[in-house]
Amino acid sequence: MLNNKSAYLLFSFSQSENMKGFDTYARVADVILKKFGGELIIAGVNASSISTFEGNWPTETGLSMIQFPTRQHLEDFWHCTEYQEIIEMRTAILKPNFTIGFSNN
Repeated sequence: MLNNKSAYLLFSFSQSENMKGFDTYARVADVILKKFGGELIIAGVNASSISTFEGNWPTETGLSMIQFPTRQHLEDFWHCTEYQEIIEMRTAILKPNFTIGFSNN
């Protein structure tokens, strides 16, 4: 059952030229994230830190990954009022793509 397995929030993003305000967003989001058992595993690596085995990784695209104890923890984080209130802080700076993955273990 997927609900008892770790869930991962993967996101790629294109950085904007103006990253002003991102540090504030990251600090606030981290506090909320921890309330739901989230752990930042990969934080904003860019093309210089990514080895592409197949295909192309755009140089202006970053990658982050957050692990949650379960899918429910991830969904509770994403939909909680606290996080919904700060999403606009992120979307004003980054244009992300979010994907959810699950552990097979």
